[in-house]
Amino acid sequence: MQIKILDKVYECENQIAAVENVFSQVNELVTQAKLNLGSIVIDGTELYGDYDQYIVEHIEDIKTIIINVRTLKELMDDTLVTIQEYLLRAIPEIDKIVDEFYYEVTPNTWDKFAQLLEGLQFITDSLATISENQEWYYNASQFNLIKQNILRQIAMLQEAMELQDRVKLSDALLYEIIPSFQALNKEINVNSEYGKVQ
Repeated sequence: MQIKILDKVYECENQIAAVENVFSQVNELVTQAKLNLGSIVIDGTELYGDYDQYIVEHIEDIKTIIINVRTLKELMDDTLVTIQEYLLRAIPEIDKIVDEFYYEVTPNTWDKFAQLLEGLQFITDSLATISENQEWYYNASQFNLIKQNILRQIAMLQEAMELQDRVKLSDALLYEIIPSFQALNKEINVNSEYGKVQ
């Protein structure tokens, strides 16, 4: 089979050990070039994750693997688009969680709240990457300010959880998290309008 990345073409046998050896070289190349894995196209099938399993299942038949790489900046641009899509879905869900905290909490309420916390973590991690690379976005300082606000708000949510204070949880969600999400959405839009995010 052939494994293609950038301007390199590797030839190897259709055996797991041979493919692992080539992927080891590929990972070294990607790391040295400060790139990130974008997707892998195996005989015309594009994969964004779990490609290891796909390769194992189809090892005998694979003819070509094309590895698409991206810069961290390109990855971050796509991440901002993903965050924006998440924000548009999350804000109405937060309203529902708030209502449930005020009236009737169910196990599903806590599941949705846990998912929100995971989303907050993903957002703050992504905004931290922007903070480390401020030259990418002219409004990086605004992203950093939003990140700091969200981190403070996460601490407020944790304190309210420890106190088992559902009213405080609801208030933090309604009057802190939602406005931060709206501000973040606005800043992502600003970048989109100026061609900074595809």
